Amino acid sequence: MKLKRAMGIAAAAVLLGGGAAQAEYPERSIGMMIPFSAGGGTDVPGRFFAAEMEKILGTDIVVSNVTGAGGTIGATQLSQARADGYKLGFMPVGTTTTQPHLRRTSYNGDSWAPICLVAQGPQYVTVLEDSPVKTVDDLIAKAKSGKLVTGGPPPGSLPHIAQAAVANAYGVKFTYIPHEGINEVAKSMLGGRVDMAVWFGDAKARFGLRPLAILDSKRSAEFPDVPTLAELGQPVESFVWFGFFAPKGTPDAVVSTLSDACEKAVNSASFRGNMEKAKRQVRYMPRDEFAAFFARQYEQNGSLLKEAGLVK
Repeated sequence: MKLKRAMGIAAAAVLLGGGAAQAEYPERSIGMMIPFSAGGGTDVPGRFFAAEMEKILGTDIVVSNVTGAGGTIGATQLSQARADGYKLGFMPVGTTTTQPHLRRTSYNGDSWAPICLVAQGPQYVTVLEDSPVKTVDDLIAKAKSGKLVTGGPPPGSLPHIAQAAVANAYGVKFTYIPHEGINEVAKSMLGGRVDMAVWFGDAKARFGLRPLAILDSKRSAEFPDVPTLAELGQPVESFVWFGFFAPKGTPDAVVSTLSDACEKAVNSASFRGNMEKAKRQVRYMPRDEFAAFFARQYEQNGSLLKEAGLVK
């Protein structure tokens, strides 16, 4: 009897163990960290994306905003999280490819398992709708007088680097005031403390900011009358992208499941419709393509920061 009972317990353990090994991911809710404030430039597409991933994966995606230090506080926490597929991050190019060079963060380009690229879009040079600055020439003239004040996310962010590139192209200097996010920048502009900011195409609809120039090689369909900076003699281009990441060491099967779900989410009519309303451009890359793209961006932006004198 004792032998039969022991064999029965062993068989049950094998069955339970096999069932656990075969359990499909995800079994519970997933946390998705966004390293900037709610309603900001990263949060808007991130929440659109989370809503679609919930439908596809059949589980809750719990979004958390972990702000501070150019997104590095949230990114640091995520890089140190358990790599089991239940702690993920929706992060922009600046947090992942420029801040590590600037701040000597504990995370770097090798700290992640890139899942997919979700969106990418050009930036614009913007001013208030009723600003006396009507053209880029007006802007540069004000800069030459020493009176131009600009604002944006913390130093090393893509908007900051883009402003530095524009200033360098025209041989002028901007007084740059760092803010936590675009909401705060817009408040400073409305309060008369900031004259200009570099941001996405949604800056006009959301904050009443008027685009003076697009930092792209071609004009946009949304603002066909807004010239490219290249047309004005300075071929400065700047794009911001957003990707989905897991901590390094996340099981390959989990990353593959997430990448497949990401493709469905990004290509869904509802996601694309929401992004279009928000004046954002969608761009999907699967895991392998995105991983290679991310590695190139990490190295290129590190070199760009050195050339701009922002890091030694």
